[in-house]
Amino acid sequence: MAERGSNKDENWDVVVLGSGVAGLCAAIAASDAGAKTLLLEASATMGGTASWSGGALWVPANRHLLAAGGKDSIDAAVKYARACIGENAEDPAVQQYLKRADEVVAYLESSTPLELEVGTMPDYQGGLPGGYYEEGTSRSLAPRIFNLNRLGPHQALLRRSPYGTMPFGFSEFSAIGGVLHPERIDAQLFQQRLEEGYVGWGEALSASLLLAVLERQIEWRINTRGARCRRLADGFVLEVEQDGQESSVFTASLILACGGYEWDAELLQENFPGVNFVPSTVPDNRGDAWRIAETQGADIRNRGHCWGWPAYCIPGEYTDEGAPLVRTALFERTLPHMIIINSRGERFVDESLPYHAILKALLAKDNHGSFVNQPAFHVFDAQYREKYAFGPVVSGSSLPDWVPSAATPAELASLIGVDAEGFEATLDRFNSDVVNEGRDTVFNRGEHPYGRFWGDDDSASGPNLGTIAEPPYHAVPMVPSMIGTCGGPRIDENGRVIGSDQAVIPGLYAAGNATAAVSGTAYFGPGGTIGPAMVFGVLAGRSAAEEATGNSDRDAGSG
Repeated sequence: MAERGSNKDENWDVVVLGSGVAGLCAAIAASDAGAKTLLLEASATMGGTASWSGGALWVPANRHLLAAGGKDSIDAAVKYARACIGENAEDPAVQQYLKRADEVVAYLESSTPLELEVGTMPDYQGGLPGGYYEEGTSRSLAPRIFNLNRLGPHQALLRRSPYGTMPFGFSEFSAIGGVLHPERIDAQLFQQRLEEGYVGWGEALSASLLLAVLERQIEWRINTRGARCRRLADGFVLEVEQDGQESSVFTASLILACGGYEWDAELLQENFPGVNFVPSTVPDNRGDAWRIAETQGADIRNRGHCWGWPAYCIPGEYTDEGAPLVRTALFERTLPHMIIINSRGERFVDESLPYHAILKALLAKDNHGSFVNQPAFHVFDAQYREKYAFGPVVSGSSLPDWVPSAATPAELASLIGVDAEGFEATLDRFNSDVVNEGRDTVFNRGEHPYGRFWGDDDSASGPNLGTIAEPPYHAVPMVPSMIGTCGGPRIDENGRVIGSDQAVIPGLYAAGNATAAVSGTAYFGPGGTIGPAMVFGVLAGRSAAEEATGNSDRDAGSG
């Protein structure tokens, strides 16, 4: 046991568990506030699942948006939050985020290598009061490209994306229409940037913050898992496992930023009984934060809720850790000539809604507790294949074996185990709507800002509508996937963990998907998880440092 003062090397003001963007931001802020800080990472690399993502962060009324001419305000963001989560929008943590996110992000931009630009995507509930969508701008921010050579000998410390590196920023990729028209990407420039060491999107975000940690000479350890802790009068003794060896460290303040529990079978069964999730996240999210917080008496909220999306897997594709590589038809399902059906052959959702909303429909149960929309399938025809890609299968290429195909809807239904009559009736209704009504009379597809954003403006029948009537017909199974959990310890406006007695637990902090999301179960917009992770990472780091050192003398720029 390492009591405080017994070993200087293992006495810390602040220990941060996890090196995703929440943990990196927490370590940076704690160090900047004068705390002796230790950053622990359970895997061999840093950056977490954010490195696999687009890297956007949702920051209302941010300075980049306003400088670009966007019309936004904190009042509008508060109105939007109220429309999304009702009276929970009055929670101090929600109000803190809405009102201070831009200030905190500005601190990161001014004091780290992180460079951001305005994004392009609308709010996920953009049609609600206060929601934002102006073409060409967004409440989201996105990282500019980053050269990995700046990491020096530590390049291998960055977690890389299993989907490949995108060496372009959001704005330039959007300007060429790279999503719908990958053929417009300058292949020579793409290769040149890769060879020069440039990364974009989530890799650029994580790399920028990792470099900030390295520049500050914050002590870090990889392959080190903190799974248990016990309280002392003036802090915590944390039991850590590193390369099979167990040891103890003392810390006055502990920040939990080690992700959710989507790779822990026991917590999954407790929160999502019967759901066969295929996680789209790093496999080190094993519920450590949940369990540590629970043993310390935390108020655990958002049980049985997660962040997720409808997905598919290609046989034989795996991550470096050996887990199935999960892909999502993020924009494909919004395009003309594709629908989503269940085993009855029926549509069950507006396919152009944000992915989080579609996952909820996919997980719907009847009164007997049975899933009513699983199994489910993406269904498309020859018209789709002629115009668009589906994941790695580009237009005009040969169709791989993992995509079932048939000459008629009835034959396709038989191949995939779907009710043929129901499927044919669904196609008849959908095609009639497209041709005769010019709109989807069942689910109002294409009438939501998010769907219109991803649609094809060159489509004669509308950005999101097109008949499914030309053979052959194709189907790809849809599976439920988590991109993180949103249940865990409740936090206050400074990232302090709140106990079941509604009092703050001294010395214990949390940020990111390790927490009960401040937005509850609502997904505000692009970067709706990364933004709060970074902001509350910073706020938790500052507050933890102040509590540990008694030093509250921070310059105004750091809040």
